[in-house]
Amino acid sequence: MHATISEPLEFQPAAPVLSEALEHLDELGERGGGAVGAAVRENALRAYLAVARERIDVPPQWRHDYAKLRFDGLVWTSGRARVPVLPRALPGQSEADVPALAVENAGGLVHLGSTYLQPATPAVDPRVTLLALADAQRTRRDRVAAVHGRIVAPHSDRFTALATAFQNCGAYVEVPDGVALELPLQLVWMARPGVPSAVFPHTVIRLGAGARATIVERHIGSTEAFVAGIVEAELGPGARLDYVAIQQTDEGSRFFMRRRARCAADAAVAWHIADLGGALVRSACGSQLAGAKASAETNAFFFARGFAHVDAIVDADHDVSRTESRATVRSAATDRGRGRFSGALRFGPNATRCVATMHDDGLILSRDAYLDAAPVLAVPSHHVSAAHATNIGSLDEEELFYVQSRGITRAIAERMMALAFFEPAIGRFPGDALRDEVRTALDSRLDDVPDTFA
Repeated sequence: MHATISEPLEFQPAAPVLSEALEHLDELGERGGGAVGAAVRENALRAYLAVARERIDVPPQWRHDYAKLRFDGLVWTSGRARVPVLPRALPGQSEADVPALAVENAGGLVHLGSTYLQPATPAVDPRVTLLALADAQRTRRDRVAAVHGRIVAPHSDRFTALATAFQNCGAYVEVPDGVALELPLQLVWMARPGVPSAVFPHTVIRLGAGARATIVERHIGSTEAFVAGIVEAELGPGARLDYVAIQQTDEGSRFFMRRRARCAADAAVAWHIADLGGALVRSACGSQLAGAKASAETNAFFFARGFAHVDAIVDADHDVSRTESRATVRSAATDRGRGRFSGALRFGPNATRCVATMHDDGLILSRDAYLDAAPVLAVPSHHVSAAHATNIGSLDEEELFYVQSRGITRAIAERMMALAFFEPAIGRFPGDALRDEVRTALDSRLDDVPDTFA
């Protein structure tokens, strides 16, 4: 394997570190992973530093404070390594345990930490453009610029600002007009073994008019990485995107991701989010419905265990009339896990005949776990149907008794009911293989949760 990687920098969100990072990217040239200009990075860092110490309102039961994040021990790098073929599993692991490109696909792009693994012969559907973002920025600058930073503003929040300032890797996907992919494209980030890395990925997606695609984003690994990234998707008229994100990072990692799509007329985006790892997770996905009859669907779930904290955020902006959105979220916590769901449905002042629903159910599996929810509606116009609902509780004792009356032990009954709780979200994931994979991963997380309240 031939690698060209920058010298590791001790990472801190500070101007001197950014200056060094820019020098390293200049030295790497076309071998680096940078796709953001110096001025944009510097402005983003100033925006981050201006708000970094401001508190984000979180429940008093939370032990993590976003204003007191520590970055000690992290290293920042960028670069690429040439490999004969892409790995199908995390190094030292089997495909069954930690799949990378295990699901049959139309093409894949893999990073080890922030290092792009460039195969000798890319195996990608010839109708599709699938590149490292830095390569696309050089060869398709105008195509990238039409989306990059225009759907998720660099200053949307502190984490998008941080991700923009120190962006060191990423992906570009383009599916032309009328192309329908039967197999998914996969974007994989595997944690680099050894010293924990600071990884700042940025993914830009363009689907042409009438295009159809499924994209699977994976984050896997066993080191305590820090990941802060952005996903932007532009859907042309009548396009359809199923975007699956499976996060299985180390129990000590910190993960912050903002994903957002802009949909033209008749376009449809479906987000499928599974957060199954990390010590501190802030996972946001949103949809801007900018054309008539555009639609958005979100199916998301998380399971916070140990001392994990998960902040799940879903929003939909109905800019114009006759748009539709639906969100189904399932959240669970055990041990001393903490979780919060925040949802927002917003409507333009002239948006009428819109339909929007948002439903979150939370399952508490231990006495010390905590969940809460904060859905919001902003409806300035008439003739809009908008609704939200939230239910948080524990397993129903009468239902447990009924299952046990069939000769099933309490531990197995709890496990069965907990798995069934997530099905309304998992059942909407695209493809049997992905659904089975997610169910298996979830089942493994329940191994440590027998006899919850016995």
